[in-house]
Amino acid sequence: MIWRRLTRLSGFVAEGISGALCSNHGTKGDVMMDRTEIVANAIRGLLANKLRTGLAVLAIAVGITALVTIVALIQGASDYITERLATLQPDVFQVSQLPANFLNVNEYIKASKWKRIEYEDYVAVRDACRQCANVGAESDIMGRIKWRGTVTGSVQIRGLTASMFEIERVKVDTGRFYSETEEGQHESVCLVGADVAADLFPHFDPIGSEVNVLGKSCRVIGTVAGRGSLFGRSQDRFIIMPLATLLRRFGAHQALTVYCQQQPNAPQVWAIDEVRGRMRLHRQLLPSQEDTFFIITSESALAMYQTVIRGFYVVAILISGVALTVGGLGVTNIMLVNVRERTREIGLRKAVGARKRDVLMQFLSEAIGLCLFGGMVGTTAGMFIARLIALLTPLPASSRPLVALIGFAVSSLVGLIAGIYPAHRAARLSPIEALRYE
Repeated sequence: MIWRRLTRLSGFVAEGISGALCSNHGTKGDVMMDRTEIVANAIRGLLANKLRTGLAVLAIAVGITALVTIVALIQGASDYITERLATLQPDVFQVSQLPANFLNVNEYIKASKWKRIEYEDYVAVRDACRQCANVGAESDIMGRIKWRGTVTGSVQIRGLTASMFEIERVKVDTGRFYSETEEGQHESVCLVGADVAADLFPHFDPIGSEVNVLGKSCRVIGTVAGRGSLFGRSQDRFIIMPLATLLRRFGAHQALTVYCQQQPNAPQVWAIDEVRGRMRLHRQLLPSQEDTFFIITSESALAMYQTVIRGFYVVAILISGVALTVGGLGVTNIMLVNVRERTREIGLRKAVGARKRDVLMQFLSEAIGLCLFGGMVGTTAGMFIARLIALLTPLPASSRPLVALIGFAVSSLVGLIAGIYPAHRAARLSPIEALRYE
């Protein structure tokens, strides 16, 4: 029995060697496996065990699906925040009691104990800042609006100085914005947001109507163009009235946020330094005392949002990393099984002239091809799930090619890492020992 097997094996080897040499005219360079043959052998090796290959593809696809879905949602949220949440213009900065970075709880608690920024602080900055082209202020409260028996839900009541029309770039849809004269005279006028106008005046022109704002009458002189929603929350449920009117009617000591617009073609730092000095002088702070207010620029606001986005990316990497690690280990295990089952095949290939590099490339190609196919399935599923979430929920999703590229790149990397050890082990096999393997 043993002799018959050895005879059959030696004949098979001799036939293989003879056929290879005859077909390749005996040249060493032609004996070596070319890239096309390596890829073809890799595909045949994967198709020979469909169930095993399918399970490995599923493991990789799950990890890539999680990664692509989360990255698409995070990137969509990042684009959305940059476009709509960061409303500060590049030439405008805020003076606020509270910090832009609400993630620092200790800083937030400390700031909440400081003296409020009130109307007198705004006047001090407005009258003294020479590096500012415009200075404005805002205060807001929440309340209900009523007109002819129709009552809205909770609405933001914003008090703005007349200068905020230019600073905030308020887009008036119909009617007009109020003037500095009307603000100085504490006129009871207001502009309504798109949602408030739709709720109270679905079939009427709101201009000239008298609405009830927390028990006080106010004449509508304009409507503000719609701004849409932010993560499912409407940005059009508000009214705007003169700041002086809001303070006189609903409390003179409301907390304010001061907005400063720098002079054209002047460094913003000059305006910031002047405003900081004026605020410290008005608040009678000693040189050794820290500021009891925050100066927030558009860059610092975006930096805070980017910090949040980076945190989300870390979470995404951890979640998908666990799934991809499991999938990668599964691919490594399957490739090791393939190496063991194809030991005699490896020995035969080496016997007919295949180099270590050829064997190494074949098994690496199998591992990478396996993971790439899983990456393709996972990327497609991840993009579909992200778009489905965007359709069914307020969460935005990005469908940029970069997201798909990340999926393919990560799956290729997983395949490379998972296939190195099995491929190296296959390449190191001795052809004699491999041919004797039962």
